[in-house]
Amino acid sequence: MPKYSKIKNNCYMPFEGDTHLGTIMMLPYRSDTWRECGKIASSNFFEIINTIALYEKVYVLKDQKVTYDITPIMNNKNIIILNINYDDAWARDTSPIFIKNGKEITGMDFRFNAWGGNIDGLYQDYQNDDKVASLICNELNFNHSYINDFILEGGSIHTDGNGLFLTTEACLLSKGRNPNLTKAEIENNLKRYLGAKKVIWLPRGIYNDETNEHVDNIACFIRPNVVGIAFPKDHNDIQYELSKASYDVLLSATNTEGNKLEVVKIVMPKPLYLTKTEENGITRKDSSKPRVENDRLAASYINYYQGKDYIILPKFNVEEDIIALKQFEELYRDKKIHQIDSKEILLGGGNIHCITMQIPKGE
Repeated sequence: MPKYSKIKNNCYMPFEGDTHLGTIMMLPYRSDTWRECGKIASSNFFEIINTIALYEKVYVLKDQKVTYDITPIMNNKNIIILNINYDDAWARDTSPIFIKNGKEITGMDFRFNAWGGNIDGLYQDYQNDDKVASLICNELNFNHSYINDFILEGGSIHTDGNGLFLTTEACLLSKGRNPNLTKAEIENNLKRYLGAKKVIWLPRGIYNDETNEHVDNIACFIRPNVVGIAFPKDHNDIQYELSKASYDVLLSATNTEGNKLEVVKIVMPKPLYLTKTEENGITRKDSSKPRVENDRLAASYINYYQGKDYIILPKFNVEEDIIALKQFEELYRDKKIHQIDSKEILLGGGNIHCITMQIPKGE
């Protein structure tokens, strides 16, 4: 049985692109988030799960409310189904954030309030989501550190594994998360709990990103010292000034050793919008954020997932998909690129990085 762990001074959050012990995912089912209670999106999820399983274990949470057939991910020794209840399928934000100290892996269990609680949260029934990190640690026998006074989602941070972190002011300084903490206090928590040595604060993320502009949709570490940022071509696009503001910060930023970062502009798809047909497949509830026709979707290829030997890259069925694939093939010549249709995940409010959480391998 896992025990609560005290944070050790030499613990740190590893780089996502290092070797994984496995990946955590959750199956979609919410009728107010996913069309037909997740049945349509499940094909996207299944393909991603099966692809990751080519390389490592995938721990797939299945809530009792999942009613569609999951045969496509059964009978695979690398796919382990865990019967754990949760409120929505965003594993990046509700799973433990894993840190390590040599061979020891600890799951950091931060508070979760559906991206804003009573201020601008996306749904009110998030109690299961807030509990799921500890349940995962118990199920997988990881030590678990419970942080009861700090709200943090995995998608709101990125790290190079050497103590350099990225985040956005729009998200971590939002009033619905930790309104009683100053920017300096929030940064100190990242240092205390996750081993951050330096935090780069980007001002903004992707326009209309309902997470208050998580950093994992706008910028990420392609590898240590190399940062990718989503950047539109159209100067008249509302996203252009948001991306440029964060790009300018990155150009002047340095790593923990004082060296300049290499910053790479990553293509963005032209603006995508929710259609009437797509809206009709989602149940509107008073207790959750409505999704309506012509809502701009927060589409970005930065919202990809990587392991030591592979990349899972979004595909939106637009012409920019090919451009993005070529960019990533150049950036990751030593990794296999799997570009997978993730449009249904986008309709739910996130993308591939949002539905995955890596478990690092101990040294």
